[in-house]
Amino acid sequence: MHENVVARGTASAGLEPSRPGARTTGLWLLFVSRLCRGLAAGLVTVAFPYLVLTDLRSGAFVLGLLFAGGAVSTAALTFVLGRLGSRAALRGTYLASLSLLPVACLLLAFPPTLLTALAASLLGGFSATGSLAGGGVGGAAFPLQMAVLSDLTPPNDRTRWFSWFTFAAGLSASAGAFVAGSGGLSELFLAAFVLSVASVFVAIPIPVRPIARGRRPSADSRGVIRRFTATGILNGFSQGLLTPFLIPFFVLFFAVSRPEMASYTTAGSVLGTFSVLAAPYLNRRWGFVQAIVGTRAVAAVMAAVMPFVGRTPALALYVLLPAFRVAALPAQSAALMDRLPAADRSEGAGTNQAARVGAASGATAFAGFSLEDVTAAVPFLGYAAALGINAYLYVRFFGWKGERLRPTDLPGPPGAGGSGSAP
Repeated sequence: MHENVVARGTASAGLEPSRPGARTTGLWLLFVSRLCRGLAAGLVTVAFPYLVLTDLRSGAFVLGLLFAGGAVSTAALTFVLGRLGSRAALRGTYLASLSLLPVACLLLAFPPTLLTALAASLLGGFSATGSLAGGGVGGAAFPLQMAVLSDLTPPNDRTRWFSWFTFAAGLSASAGAFVAGSGGLSELFLAAFVLSVASVFVAIPIPVRPIARGRRPSADSRGVIRRFTATGILNGFSQGLLTPFLIPFFVLFFAVSRPEMASYTTAGSVLGTFSVLAAPYLNRRWGFVQAIVGTRAVAAVMAAVMPFVGRTPALALYVLLPAFRVAALPAQSAALMDRLPAADRSEGAGTNQAARVGAASGATAFAGFSLEDVTAAVPFLGYAAALGINAYLYVRFFGWKGERLRPTDLPGPPGAGGSGSAP
């Protein structure tokens, strides 16, 4: 009786996700919503560090504390919202998660103070621990978006869809980063507010699976979540050490101007965006474990070299690094979704991201102190070491070919989950 009530409520609020026409419409709406959020995220990614370092005249340590606060807040929000999405109401929780970013951007559209910058970082998740698709700016919404997208896509084609949605979000974020190189900071945050509001309204009609309230994940699902969470902790620690301070590193040590930095950030973001289109091939050819280990090993070497070279090679490495860091991200996301039943995906994605972003928060605060008062090499070398340990955990938990944990809703041999075929 209760599940029927929940299903009727969901149907009245949107389209039934089981109907092919509803799935197609839902995918387009979700696509547009992510484009709008990507643009907003790109604006904020470039504008926020300059707001703190130039307008508020604070140093890298203060910026690190603000990023750490955003990371802690994002971790708490993703954990709570992910559980609510699986145990209470996926639709309402998803829309609530989307609504946090507009409020944060609006706070910064007016004359800023450190207090409003902190409030915005807490609400909007300005942790800078990854791209929008990996849970950076506005990242509290990502686990719920992942669960909704998984319901709208066939399991044997999931990696392809994750790749194209990640590509769209990254490309729009690159456009936002490029635009952020000009104009006043207040105007940039106001534009981010308008775009993020649009993303909420577009998402309202998206079909969302009904949830039986009061349920909890099975023992098998909890085991899957624990494994992905453990790898997420090391992944988050590495991102928290370095990602928030790549732009400040070039500002403080090479005096790179905002327009010039915006151009390099855009170039790196574009390369990273196109790299995710290789995820279906990487997953089909090697499996998600080898795809992650191989691409992140290259990223680790590049990061370890960056602080010891001159301005030009360092900027070249900065542009190339995102491509190797995120190339296998859609394969990892699809692997998690493939190995959980539909009802547990929101909680699985939320717990994984909470662990990742939570681990990033402490690393971010330490890296800000190191960059300003110790040595610039520490975050870069720590990033490389953490990626190496992260790769080891993937092999230990899932096997070199992903054979230790089979997908739940995908036929075929282990390790082939969700690869699909490129369009």
